[in-house]
Amino acid sequence: MRRATLATITILFWLVPNAFAADADIGAEGATGPRGEYALDLGEARVAAELLVDATSVAAGDRVRVGVLFALDPGWHIYWRNPGDSGRATELTWRISDAEIGPTQWPAPGVFREADGMLTVFGYEDDVLLASDAVVSEDAQGTWRIEVDTDFVACRTICIPGRIRLSRKVPVTLRSTRPPHSIRDRFDLAASRLPRTPEWLDVVVEARASHGAADAGDDIAVVLEVVSCVDDDDDCRPWTLDANYADQAFVPEVATNLGLSALGLSHPPTAPTKGARGFSLVIAAHAFEDEPHIDQQRLRGVVPLARADGTAYLAVNIPITHTPNTAGGADGAAFEVIAALPSPPRDADLPAGAATSMGANAPSLGMALVLGLLGGLILNLMPCVLPVLAIKVFGIANLAQAERSHIVQHGFAYLAGVLASMATLAAVVVALRAAGTSVGWGFQLQNPVFLAAVCTILVVFSMNLFGVFEITLQPSGPELGPSMGPGSPARSFFEGTLAVVLATPCTAPFLGTAVGFAFAGSGAVIFAVFMSIGVGLAAPYLLVTLVPGWARFVPRPGAWMLRVREALGFSLLATVVWLAWVAGRAIGVDAQGLLLAHLVAIAFLVWIFGTAQAAARPITARVVAAGALAFVVVSLASLPLVPAPRDASPNSEASPDGIEWLTFDPSAIGRERAAGRPVFVDFTADWCITCKVNELVVLSDEAVRDELARWNFATFKADWTLRDDEIARELAKWGRAGVPIYLVYPADLGQEPKLLPELLTLDATLEALRVAGRAGGV
Repeated sequence: MRRATLATITILFWLVPNAFAADADIGAEGATGPRGEYALDLGEARVAAELLVDATSVAAGDRVRVGVLFALDPGWHIYWRNPGDSGRATELTWRISDAEIGPTQWPAPGVFREADGMLTVFGYEDDVLLASDAVVSEDAQGTWRIEVDTDFVACRTICIPGRIRLSRKVPVTLRSTRPPHSIRDRFDLAASRLPRTPEWLDVVVEARASHGAADAGDDIAVVLEVVSCVDDDDDCRPWTLDANYADQAFVPEVATNLGLSALGLSHPPTAPTKGARGFSLVIAAHAFEDEPHIDQQRLRGVVPLARADGTAYLAVNIPITHTPNTAGGADGAAFEVIAALPSPPRDADLPAGAATSMGANAPSLGMALVLGLLGGLILNLMPCVLPVLAIKVFGIANLAQAERSHIVQHGFAYLAGVLASMATLAAVVVALRAAGTSVGWGFQLQNPVFLAAVCTILVVFSMNLFGVFEITLQPSGPELGPSMGPGSPARSFFEGTLAVVLATPCTAPFLGTAVGFAFAGSGAVIFAVFMSIGVGLAAPYLLVTLVPGWARFVPRPGAWMLRVREALGFSLLATVVWLAWVAGRAIGVDAQGLLLAHLVAIAFLVWIFGTAQAAARPITARVVAAGALAFVVVSLASLPLVPAPRDASPNSEASPDGIEWLTFDPSAIGRERAAGRPVFVDFTADWCITCKVNELVVLSDEAVRDELARWNFATFKADWTLRDDEIARELAKWGRAGVPIYLVYPADLGQEPKLLPELLTLDATLEALRVAGRAGGV
């Protein structure tokens, strides 16, 4: 029974990331007109969009072209209909009542390598027009109003999701009138880059597979034959492949269970007529799933072509055939690569200066790993993790009579729980970043569902510490009844996962630099740094279990352990109170009341379970455990855990520390400095314990308030309690992936701001304020 209970709690923890992995909704800008900007980075818009119409006036029943022209800053790109290995397809949602809108016409995409060089994506840079044909209603009159919502992800070294709403009014007249040449040329240029059918380009295409079936994990070959001039026309100019690298030769139009990538050219296809010319492109196909019928698949994608009079893009959408030879397999010579296409260099598409935002001061990977290890060690001294570490260390005393090997097993189980949780956290970060979502250290605490789930786990665990029930597992099976005997390493594994959950609200010296380096690097770097933090976090308990002499410092077991255990239970309940407060700040007091009622109900169900467990009623205990789990799932799904809208007003707000804080606005910082005022910026969050400690110990000190007033500082607070992409990008600019961050800007625009340490000291803070004030404060 206890085994089932422990599994239930652990499963709940592992399922929580699914609740916050979905992208938060980003509200579209208001219908401000035919032009708009978004994707703010370092205070500047990286993407501009304009709604274009291929007419200055339209007539009822006419067909006109409408589209959105995206203009991107150098080095930035948005995504095609198939974004590739990461990203999200650009979407246009048209709202036109007096017209029928055709599908989006996608120009042929470019091929890009993301910043880590490991992912291949498809999209557009510089500018691109995504157009559609619109047929004006026969009943249209007066003014034809067009509105469109654009939804995109713009990427360079970071990815920024954005939406822009555009609108335009076009008069309805008896006859349509043409727009200026510049508008018509834009539409014509986009049309010239559209992939065309084989019939349009006067070519014959065929796709053949080397095998008729494939098991998951198998690699087969598909040869695409493109033949021109089949009509024996003496003036015909044959098309050839126009690709410098392998990933440019064939761009898949859709993602299927066959991963397609071009390899190179094979022997030319057999010419059906004397004057026909063509080429054969060999494409590797990796089966992600079992595919028993390759010949029922279709090959869909874009192939770049060239000939003497220009270039074109071939739209391939044909069935894949398979004709085995007499030996039972396809003709191997047809799939032989005789001219391999090179793979692109890793930095082929990286924009100039695309280093991480940490710039020249960025640490090396080795230094980041060392800093992560040290930061993880120091995290054990923070109020987030200390209760769990205390539980583990006192658990050593509880295991005093156990065999040495059993104690060591607990140490490695705790390490495994920490590393498994850090790996899961890293995987979620990589997945969200690939989807275009800005995340940082502690990002999961921005989601009220996660907070509610963690509160539930902590209530259950605190009830265990109070002795209401036991989740200790014996090697011979579950023991029914309260016991302080040796537990299973499975409990240590769970406590390792709990330590990671509780560690994320805290930061520590060295940790901010390490995590900032990780979030600016590749997926492999994120995993490596997170693993180093995990090793540091688990090291104290692991060393106590491995080094016999260290255990001597742990007090001998006795009745006092029951009191200490109960006291630690209260420390976990204090954490629940804090997390419930954080959730209440996001969801409102009414929803917070329902959350507290949910937690009381959970405690009551755990008490019933413990009563049945102590009475040695396993069937009753199992029924109660199953009912409790069902209640947790239904209750968490039913609670109104939706963040309440936040006031975006730039007005100042009162604060318990006596400082008049302005809402964070990067552009306002420059205006205040230009007006002769130094600036102090506090990046904080309600769930950040380190932030709260700094506010209580340093920022609320009267000397700090006096110094801010003396030099007439403008004070800005960047509240990251809930997800805010603008704040996340500003953190990335300073090489950080989480809060707190404290910036002191001199009034002199020619001087660089000072970045204060994560753990503030009064003397260092006052000195930084004085230096900035003397540099030009009013």
